Amino acid sequence: MKNTYTNKLTLTVVLASFAFLSLPASAGKDDIQSRMTLQVYQLQQQAKVAQASKQDSATNKVVECKRLLAQGKKC
Repeated sequence: MKNTYTNKLTLTVVLASFAFLSLPASAGKDDIQSRMTLQVYQLQQQAKVAQASKQDSATNKVVECKRLLAQGKKC
């Protein structure tokens, strides 16, 4: 009985020490992670701009087609 308790206690201590050892390693962002995060943010912004431009282009085509139809021309 005592051996089982000792094994469980030892296992708990070992697991807890692994958890405490890994905390400083993941505590903060390093330079590479910060640059990657910034790059992802910039790419997301570029994608939003491209999508907005695409929607504006489609809207402009519809407006131009309506204008041509109003003049009696085909679009």
